[in-house]
Amino acid sequence: MIAFIRLITSGIVAFTFYAAWAYYANSFVTEDESTLLKAALVQGVYSGSITLIFTFFLEFFFHIFKHKSYCLPFIVPNLVSPHLFSKECATTKTIENSLAEIEKACKGTCIPGMLLTPVPAIITQSVLVIGINVIFNTPNLWLTVAPSIFFSAIFGYIYSIGLTRKARAQQN
Repeated sequence: MIAFIRLITSGIVAFTFYAAWAYYANSFVTEDESTLLKAALVQGVYSGSITLIFTFFLEFFFHIFKHKSYCLPFIVPNLVSPHLFSKECATTKTIENSLAEIEKACKGTCIPGMLLTPVPAIITQSVLVIGINVIFNTPNLWLTVAPSIFFSAIFGYIYSIGLTRKARAQQN
C-alpha cells in the first residue's frame, strides 16, 4: 500500500509541476486561456503518466535487484537465468552453476543492484520522450529532451537510494 501511495504522489507532483510550467512557459506567447489550459493539460497528463510508469519501474526493479550484486559482464545472463526456462535439464543446471561460480569469482568487483534499479526506467522514459518529440517534429530535439532524461535519472537514483535506505532500516 505504501508503494502505491508513493506512485500516486509522484504522479500528482509531476502533473502539477509540469502543468504549471507549461501554462507559465506558454503565457509568454499567447494570452488565449484555452490554449494555455490545453498546453498545461497535455504536458501535465504526459508528465504525470510517465512519472507513474517510471516510479512503477523503479519499485518493480528495486525488488528484483535490491539484495544482489552483479558482475558487469554477466548482468544479462544472470537476469535471464535458467529458472525462467519451462523445463529443467542438464543444460540449464550447467548454466545456473556456471553463473553461480562466476558470481563467486567476481565478489568484490561487482556493483550493487541498487545502481541497476533505475536503468530500465531511464531507458524506457528516454525512448518514450525521444519518440514523442520525433513524432511531433520537435525542432531542437536534444535540447528539448536532455533535461527530461537528466532529471529523470537524478530522480531515479535518489528514489532508488531512498528505497535501499528504507529496506536496510527495516532489516535492522
